[in-house]
Amino acid sequence: MSDFDVMLAGGGLVGAALAVGLARAGRRVAVIEATERSANHQTSYDDRTLVINAASLNILSALGLLPESLVRMPVREIRITRAGGFGRLNLRAADYRRDFFGAVIVARELGNVMLAALEQHDNITQLCPARLETFTVEGDRVRIRLDDGTLGTTRLLIGSDGTNSMVRQIAGISSDHHDYGQSAMIFNVQASQAPAETAWERFTARGPLALLPQPEGRLGTVWIDQTERIDTAMTWDDETLIGRLAERFGAGLGGFARPGKRARYPLVRQRTPHPAAERIALVGNAANSVHPVSAQGFNLGLRDVATMLEVVGRHEDPGSDRALAAYVNSRRHDQDATVRYTDTLARAFTNPSLLARTGAGIGLAAHAALPGLSRRLVHAAMGFRDPVTQMARGQV
Repeated sequence: MSDFDVMLAGGGLVGAALAVGLARAGRRVAVIEATERSANHQTSYDDRTLVINAASLNILSALGLLPESLVRMPVREIRITRAGGFGRLNLRAADYRRDFFGAVIVARELGNVMLAALEQHDNITQLCPARLETFTVEGDRVRIRLDDGTLGTTRLLIGSDGTNSMVRQIAGISSDHHDYGQSAMIFNVQASQAPAETAWERFTARGPLALLPQPEGRLGTVWIDQTERIDTAMTWDDETLIGRLAERFGAGLGGFARPGKRARYPLVRQRTPHPAAERIALVGNAANSVHPVSAQGFNLGLRDVATMLEVVGRHEDPGSDRALAAYVNSRRHDQDATVRYTDTLARAFTNPSLLARTGAGIGLAAHAALPGLSRRLVHAAMGFRDPVTQMARGQV
């Protein structure tokens, strides 16, 4: 293994996107990935339905990762409701002079596109399957050791290795971690009367439920509840599952049928106030993991990618103190606000306090009644919270 400009520990969706962007900018890039490079085996390249907001679509397009062949369902309407209480909010893209808020893409399909891009670029070396064992900073280089004994050096090491980031731990970068005691159950389902290009978010006392449009009338379902209840739900037969789904969502879509394969993921909040150290930087879940309510996690990671690319583009040495300080300062406000927003939503609607639940309902009603509030909500949810990169604006 030779010397590289940038090495990434972790080749999931965020890491792969960043690697492609760095390579396109002329950097020599290495990607360390423990899982065999196949969308059928890659942990993050699964059946989840990703809500890609407008800014993130611009970023993926600028990176050449949004080909016409990639199946996507535009989201032109979002319906937010609350079970067992008042509060309802309907958002229509046309009311904000937008064609759509974003699009729904299956993670596996986007992963296939990224794998092809990684394999086709001469500036990218994939070290796979391999694991980062340790590293040390030596002057203007980071010396890397892999689990098979292979050694290499890089000017910048990026941790894109998820919530339990080994890079973050070895570098001693502190983070705030909170376990919600919840898990998300993910599956697809058929709905006979679901309006096309519409997404639903329903807040219940046990956790939110999202239904996301997919081709041929199917809906990607994100069902959140206490972990022990999700463990039980994973054992239900299909008939029980669709019956419980109808109870949780309520009437309106004509019933559900043909549920697909289920998967489950534990939910945590993680905030890293300073996601960098000497010649080390963190992106995506390695820095910040958020509750999936409002579908902000992957989008937040892609904004990390866009900012990192802009910063690296302005500095000859991508791992210099000035480059990393610029990255941290540029990302601080957006990361703070997104983690705080998703955490507030996750807690407010499941809080047993009557006062808290009433406040949450009032908040929904206020956003529905006051155009200024809903405009700010939509602006942030689409990924345009300042500072906005040129890639996110679609100006590249």
